[in-house]
Amino acid sequence: MDKQALIDSWNDYVAPSQPCSPDDMARRVARWGAIPASPRAFVDTYVKGHERTLYSVIGSGVTDDPNFKPSIAAAENFHVDYIVAPKGCGAALHWHDSEEVFVVQAGRWEFDWIDGATGQTHTVTLGPRDTISVPPFVHRAFRSLDGEDPASGGMLVSILGGKTPGRVKWDAALAEKAKAVGAGFDANGMAAQASHG
Repeated sequence: MDKQALIDSWNDYVAPSQPCSPDDMARRVARWGAIPASPRAFVDTYVKGHERTLYSVIGSGVTDDPNFKPSIAAAENFHVDYIVAPKGCGAALHWHDSEEVFVVQAGRWEFDWIDGATGQTHTVTLGPRDTISVPPFVHRAFRSLDGEDPASGGMLVSILGGKTPGRVKWDAALAEKAKAVGAGFDANGMAAQASHG
């Protein structure tokens, strides 16, 4: 290309910054010790084998816990959560109406998904810094292979697309297990378990 054309091309690629004060940016910082956490963010956590803690970092994401608010409320078309789970535990088969990306931060994690065309369940194992992007409407599940051991660790980052993600849809097998322990949804669609007694 002509040198002058390359120099002139910068006219289309230089722009000023939008306003963002230190107070504005402070509302967009999530410090690990202050990130809200919930061991009951989803209805499947009432079912043995699906115990985990969800840390709500950015955006409302999806949750069945009405009191669970993110550390950073502002989210432009994405939501970020951290997930920590005991060894062998994680989310039951479910789908979202938007893409979900998982990035393994520590430990090894297994991911299952159902191929709706064949009905087959497939599994892949991921390690630190591996990433998987699950399409909308595809049932997925995941579990920690290493647990919360500080030496090996086990943390997963979930990035969910969409300005306002829709409700989680669960696999029928989870529904039956949840019913057996008296777990379901209240009138507002939030997870609840019948009191024993």
